[in-house]
Amino acid sequence: MCDGWSAAVLTRPATCSGRRWLRSLVGKKRRGPAPTFTKKKVKSALERMALIARQILIKKRGKKAFKSHVLLKRQWQVNSGKGFGTRAKKTAFRRWYDKSVRSNNCVYVFWSGRKCVYVGRTLRGKGRPSGSFDKFWFSSVTRIDVYSVASPSVVSTVECLAIDLFNPSRNVYSSSKPKFSKKCPICSTEKKIKAELRRVFPLRRTRRRHKRH
Repeated sequence: MCDGWSAAVLTRPATCSGRRWLRSLVGKKRRGPAPTFTKKKVKSALERMALIARQILIKKRGKKAFKSHVLLKRQWQVNSGKGFGTRAKKTAFRRWYDKSVRSNNCVYVFWSGRKCVYVGRTLRGKGRPSGSFDKFWFSSVTRIDVYSVASPSVVSTVECLAIDLFNPSRNVYSSSKPKFSKKCPICSTEKKIKAELRRVFPLRRTRRRHKRH
């Protein structure tokens, strides 16, 4: 079951605005004959409801959960003063990392101005983030934020939260979760909401007809 505030997404008040909201979810924009509910329409509406719930989760819990795991934030600017070429920038970054960060358990975020480009994690310090300097998109990167976390068990959690908060453009796959890592509060609550939606709005499974030989 969902907690009170997230379940509120599923039980919107039966007001005029609430009824308009429900009609919009099933593709009905105005009053009139009752809409025809098909499996496709209901499934699409459930997906939109889950997306709304996720956005509320990120807004209300994401920043707080992210900050609770971060011990230290350091920022490295990518500019001409750090040397010319990828190799020189790698060397400058690694020296800076050893001096300013020191921790091996980190989440790093690549930015291009105000747009997030990529989010990654490392349990071995400077090697992995500097390895991304060879990526084709690195030329657009203007700064790197490095967040130190207390324990290896929360590194993947912080990475997952950072992806939710910053919405990077180059993260093709979702964050992998090692067995020893703690669960992401956004993802775990989202699963509960989806399960509750399936319970409230069950969809019948179509039975496959077996051909007779």
